[in-house]
Amino acid sequence: MPRALAERVVGLKPSATVEMTERVRNARAAGRKIIGLSSGDPNIATDPRIIEAAEHAMRGGDTHYGPPAGLPALREAIVRRDAVRSGVTYDPADVIVTPGGKFALLTALMGTIEAGDEVLVPEPGWVSYGPCVRLCGGTPIGISMLDRIDAAALSRVVSPRTKAIIVNSPVNPTGRVLSAAEIETVLAFARQHDLWILFDQVYSDLLYEGKFPNPQSLPGGQERVFVIDSLSKTFGMTGWRLGCLLTPPGLSKTILKFIQHSIYCVPGFIQAAGIVALSLEAELVPRYRKMFRARLETAAARLSAVPGISCSVPPATFYLFPSVAAPDAEVAKRWLDTIDVATVPGSSFGASGTGHLRLSLTCSDRELDDALDRIARVGIAA
Repeated sequence: MPRALAERVVGLKPSATVEMTERVRNARAAGRKIIGLSSGDPNIATDPRIIEAAEHAMRGGDTHYGPPAGLPALREAIVRRDAVRSGVTYDPADVIVTPGGKFALLTALMGTIEAGDEVLVPEPGWVSYGPCVRLCGGTPIGISMLDRIDAAALSRVVSPRTKAIIVNSPVNPTGRVLSAAEIETVLAFARQHDLWILFDQVYSDLLYEGKFPNPQSLPGGQERVFVIDSLSKTFGMTGWRLGCLLTPPGLSKTILKFIQHSIYCVPGFIQAAGIVALSLEAELVPRYRKMFRARLETAAARLSAVPGISCSVPPATFYLFPSVAAPDAEVAKRWLDTIDVATVPGSSFGASGTGHLRLSLTCSDRELDDALDRIARVGIAA
């Protein structure tokens, strides 16, 4: 028998969202007409101008190694983008282009976490936070942030081994946007205990109302905040794998060594597409935002009319996180097995998500209408 595989992968749980996406893909291949409300892959066709930029770059010879940190023009565009959001002007040298937001998170963790370190992780929260911490040798410590960030709860779990806290706003899976007071609480807590903040703002373009508070804009925030971002959700570019990491001043050169020894660089033609995508943001994003908000409002109202389901409209994202008066995993399984509607149990996102379902409104309007009809017909009871 060969030797055992490394515990860092053997001990990981599969991604619940990826696993469901694969189940849906396999079921469709077998002939079932599954309506997918489980994947965070928006039904946005990449704009033709973005595709043309990649093709033009490839035909122009941009098919070789590029700078590990990313093309200067793209890093400068990312700096301009975050300045609009946060009011902070980064040095392009502090920007690292990554293959998607997930690798930006992993890069930040690889640069800050050592074996035995603990990282505070939000619950309910994205299913990859904990596994990424474990891949870096750290231990994720879940903290309930369903409807608020509780400073007392944070203080109860911090220890001498705590090295960082992951914060996500707008939140996947709930669509919640952290308040300015919550962001200030996190920064004050990080200062008190000398922690890094890994701030995931991937969904910030899909903010429908109010302001978007962020820790990098607060006094003293930029020096301890790693900002994780992506073009995937905003521009329908999930398969392009294009994200970025904004580091505290002066740290990118050291962290870049992880990029050099892993992916080397994101392909230049993909970055060329990203430059064009960001140039189209003011044109494209309001259109996508309007589409998703209309879906959220319609679906939340119809779900709330189903006995045992309570659903509110979140201020951001394309997710709904309704509470269900039945075991969430059982409801999700029943809907998939009996009405061919795929969702994700809220418990997949941590203990605080128990009793909820995550519905991703990324299918077509026609499919969504059909799915809501099916849900209304069967309800949540077995």
